[in-house]
Amino acid sequence: MALRSPLLGFALSLLACAATARAQVVTGSVVLRDSVTPVPSVIVVAIDTSGKTVSRTLTSRLGAFTIRVPVAGRYELDVLRIGYRPTRGPTVDIGLGANDKVRIIFAGAAISLAAMNVRERETCRVSSDTGLAVARVWEEARKAMLTTQLNGEGAPLFAEWIEYDRTLDSTSRLVRTQHVRTSRNPTTHAFRSVPAEVLQGKGFVVADSVGTNYYVPDADVLLSDAFVGSHCFRLVAAPDDRVSQIGVGFVPTRDRRDMREIQGTLWVDKASAELRTLEFSYTNMPDAAERARAGGAVQFLRLLDGNWLVSKWSVRMPQLVARPRSSNDGLRRTIMSSSSAVLRAVQVAGGEVNRVTRKDSLVYETIGPGMSIQVTAPDTIMRVAHAMLSLEGTDYSATADSLGRIRLSPVLDGRYKASIRTPFMDSLGMPPVEREIQPRMDAHVDTLVLPSARDALVAACSKESIESFEGMLHGTARDGGARPLRQAAVTATWKANFSLVSTGDGDHLAYSEKTIGTLTDDSGYWRLCGVPPHMPISVSLVADSGSDVQATRIGDRPYEFVDLVAHASSAMLRDVEHAINPVARARALVELAVTDLRGAPLPDATLEVQIPGGSTRTMVTGPGGRALVPDVAPGILVVLARHIGFTPGRVSVTVEGGRNTVPIMMSNVSAPMLDTVRVVGGRTGRSRLDDFETRRLNHSASASLTRDDIVKRNPVDTWQVLTNIPGVVVAVRDFNVVATSQRAFVKDFGNEPCFLRVMVDGVLMNNTGSFDLGKLPKPEEIHGIEVFVGPARIPLQYGGIGSDKWCGLIAVWTR
Repeated sequence: MALRSPLLGFALSLLACAATARAQVVTGSVVLRDSVTPVPSVIVVAIDTSGKTVSRTLTSRLGAFTIRVPVAGRYELDVLRIGYRPTRGPTVDIGLGANDKVRIIFAGAAISLAAMNVRERETCRVSSDTGLAVARVWEEARKAMLTTQLNGEGAPLFAEWIEYDRTLDSTSRLVRTQHVRTSRNPTTHAFRSVPAEVLQGKGFVVADSVGTNYYVPDADVLLSDAFVGSHCFRLVAAPDDRVSQIGVGFVPTRDRRDMREIQGTLWVDKASAELRTLEFSYTNMPDAAERARAGGAVQFLRLLDGNWLVSKWSVRMPQLVARPRSSNDGLRRTIMSSSSAVLRAVQVAGGEVNRVTRKDSLVYETIGPGMSIQVTAPDTIMRVAHAMLSLEGTDYSATADSLGRIRLSPVLDGRYKASIRTPFMDSLGMPPVEREIQPRMDAHVDTLVLPSARDALVAACSKESIESFEGMLHGTARDGGARPLRQAAVTATWKANFSLVSTGDGDHLAYSEKTIGTLTDDSGYWRLCGVPPHMPISVSLVADSGSDVQATRIGDRPYEFVDLVAHASSAMLRDVEHAINPVARARALVELAVTDLRGAPLPDATLEVQIPGGSTRTMVTGPGGRALVPDVAPGILVVLARHIGFTPGRVSVTVEGGRNTVPIMMSNVSAPMLDTVRVVGGRTGRSRLDDFETRRLNHSASASLTRDDIVKRNPVDTWQVLTNIPGVVVAVRDFNVVATSQRAFVKDFGNEPCFLRVMVDGVLMNNTGSFDLGKLPKPEEIHGIEVFVGPARIPLQYGGIGSDKWCGLIAVWTR
């Protein structure tokens, strides 16, 4: 017995199958009665000897077709064309021998659906032998659905469509969220449902552990024997908006009325018998879902070349939540059934075809609805150019041109909440302008009005500033290359507090200067509130790349725009000065941040700043409780802080070249103080002498001795300058020089004297008992001395107020 390679046997079997497949194919063409004109996009069906349709195909643009049958045999080839009666073709043997090309002469007579009697009775059997008009209309709809499932010969059609999933509010009126994606695929199926056999068993609405699934019937389902066998059909009269159409309505058969099924209507054009739309709704749904109109629609489109496709589809799905078990309106309490539900939102999913192409040719393109918007402003300060439009809950957005015109197209149909904002509004923290807008097919233009100048001022500045009829300056800061300057200092200065002063030379007009300041943001934008109108204002810019000064004033409108450009000349002069005199240090930018004891900013605090060198500047903190002092020589800065409802006082700070941030805390019971951490010269830290100088200025200590005081007294030892301090007794005890309180004794130890604690540069020298004052630093090493007599005068950070362990404190600060 000869053996044969299994692989060879497999190859031979494949060849045999291929030969059989080729033999079970027949090709041909469909032409009109003139035997020349081709009939494109009609259905050719193969019917076996038992009358069963076993295969179908679609003719190409030239009327050609190729049809395959499952087994060899004799078949009748018929032609189905929408709007015409079927044409019976020849009977051919397929797979039984060589076949020449088959030519079918299309001779079907046109049919009319216009005279159909829509009162004809309902039928649950729509096969062609029913003799009912409903069967005729159903057959035309069936032809269109079949065509969408078939591919003709030649280059395939490709469709570009969008698929979306959106959520509407419970009224189904307004779009809340929306997600859209685009696809490009062959047009055979815009969507695909689960098999008809599955729907036959489970129904069209199926709940599981994850959620509820709503199924949409595709053409395969509608054409299936399972669907036709489980629904009853009748003709439906068209409403007033589609009088040119006739409908085939379908409902579940009686034995399926308790399932969650679908019922609906297929709408067919009376004149051409072409299928237009399928509309359906879900049956046996909860009462709360009725408001959502749960269901969907499928629209069919016939292209110019005769091909059919699904152009639109959508499904509406209610989102239900359990009703609260009880409600209480203050008058009565109502207990409700736990099984009841309420409609929370409506979810809509679907798709729409935008373009259809074959190779490089455009076959179909839709022009969808859009939005045309004109953005206007009541005054010129709110610029309409580059206003930004967005539709809430979606990724739709557009930007206005120089005239404020916006065109957004195409937009999915629906009602949206549109928001308009501008960069200026964003910088002020203003909410966008909102309005509900509906996309339209016509040239209608919606108008959206930006806020007024007054509205912008209210959003940007304090109520007190507006009531005082003060205005706002705003603008941009850039360098010579038009690049934005971030964190650059901008100040506005003007003359205030005018008075007439009489001197020996006569009467003179006296005034003070008032300054407010801010820092630019990352885009170089800045704004300043609290600027008086009709007053000459000097606006200054100080940045690392240079400086600029502009003169302006606020006129009849409440704010003015100032564009600042940093010129390098002033920076170059400083560099030259530093090169000539290396001792010269960089100038400082001082930012004063005023808060209350809880850390809340204090706007409108008045700060009189004594600059190193003798000049004084008056500034007012802005809405964030901050004020800027630019271009300051390094050294000691003294600030007098005042605010209504708070105790005024002075603080002393040491500033260095670069940026200095000085936090000042104000209280209604004590003088201002410095916060524990601040930025000095661009570094986080603080000078250890700032607290001493601040307390000295505010007379917080019982006695303060400065370096000048020590030099005047010229003591040999430091303790000698303490001998004349009221309330303090300096004496020799056990060969040590000690300081005791003149007012207190420690009773627990036989009325022993109460020794003052001694601190050097913030370090406590004696926790209990006495300290030898002879060990203090030498007089020439000391910057200042503070004496706090009694526990009530000692600052909180040095041990606290009111402890009976403390009879006083001597704080020594070295140079």
